[in-house]
Amino acid sequence: MYESDASIAKRYADSRPGLTLVAVADAALPVTQLNVDVLAQERKALPLLDEFVIRLVNIGVRDPEQMANILGLDLKLTESAIVDQLAADNLARGVGQKTRVELTRQGRLMAADLEVIRPVQRPLPVTFDRLTWSVASYRPELLLPKKEAEETGLVVLPAARSQRIVSADVTIASLNRLISDGERRGRKLEVLAVEKMVPKKHRYLPVKLLVFSDDARTEIQLGVVVDGQLSAPHERALLSLGGPAALNIAVGEPAVRPALPDDLEAIRTRQEETTSTENSVGAKTGPSETPEGTDVEVRDVSVHEHPDFLRESLADSRRRLLIVSPWVKNSVVDTAFIASLERMLRRKVRIHIAYGIGEDDRDSHERALSRLRNLAARFKDDFTLVRLKNSHAKILISDDIWINTSFNWLSFKGDPNRTYRVEEGILVRSWAHVNEAYEKYLRMIDDQKV
Repeated sequence: MYESDASIAKRYADSRPGLTLVAVADAALPVTQLNVDVLAQERKALPLLDEFVIRLVNIGVRDPEQMANILGLDLKLTESAIVDQLAADNLARGVGQKTRVELTRQGRLMAADLEVIRPVQRPLPVTFDRLTWSVASYRPELLLPKKEAEETGLVVLPAARSQRIVSADVTIASLNRLISDGERRGRKLEVLAVEKMVPKKHRYLPVKLLVFSDDARTEIQLGVVVDGQLSAPHERALLSLGGPAALNIAVGEPAVRPALPDDLEAIRTRQEETTSTENSVGAKTGPSETPEGTDVEVRDVSVHEHPDFLRESLADSRRRLLIVSPWVKNSVVDTAFIASLERMLRRKVRIHIAYGIGEDDRDSHERALSRLRNLAARFKDDFTLVRLKNSHAKILISDDIWINTSFNWLSFKGDPNRTYRVEEGILVRSWAHVNEAYEKYLRMIDDQKV
């Protein structure tokens, strides 16, 4: 299940007292898929007394009182076990004999099964976490090849060791812990020995990397969210390998919040004060609720919200989409991004994308630009792609939403030496104001196009 960066930020923003959550980054955890041959046996979750009752009936002891005498137990305990096995359809009352019992067909199979429990050799697919250097239970369908992880712009986390995984790294105890919750209820595979272990494939698991920093940016801490949970073992492993320095992670000065026209700035301030007052007394205000009956919403957008706004715009825009971003990277403009644009174009959504800063495109990726150019050539009437002379603007307009920000919409992933910073934007939701901004940026694009 997908969880947004904003949702993760909300849950963990306050997990480091004195530090600010600067970024929620997509990362890749190194793992190896193993083929492990084990010697194992299957244990039945059958109570001991019930098992002895089944065994006694199987050898001809069918009277409850006789069973109790053989077992040296109170008759009521034996009768209770018999009732349980009658309910489980392993026993049935003897024909014409209310006190005597006999095995059903299912009971005979269970009795035979109890007699033949013995160790068997079987293959066991295992995923090995190379950061914590331990067996893990990650779902195989989520794992990515290294090339795909890098092209997707994931921050590739390091492995704890460079040497190969050996049999001693895959312990019997770790395998039994791994499979204890995976077997069907009532049966449990118990590993007795590891006979053979062969590494199969190196893969990467998508996770979230949290970057925390103090105001002076002298202390940086990392957190790793795996399967939606903050993982202390992964954080300790990263710290032992050098922490942020090992990943070339730095935190820079907070970006300057973009300026707004005076009338919109006044609305933003008014709404911010109203929301703050209502929150202080426990009131809940929806994202589009605005004070004084105005139909204009103006609010701050945190750095963690930007990727979700981009994703939603690619999915939900119905009339227009305008993006201005200095750089274009493969990690953002990927196959899914292009497919989303094409779906919008087939719905006759009008799209403008403008990029470019400086004299050349050395900081953009040619493959991403080529994909955009090809799409623009196919949809000339509805898609305008423009290279600007020199623009620092970072704009997203989707229908009646306008976000003016310091966030790089088309290049926020994929830089291994990225400096993270608090980047905030301003969202305006209003037909009239957004339409005015849309026309202004169309003129800017036309004036600055190369």
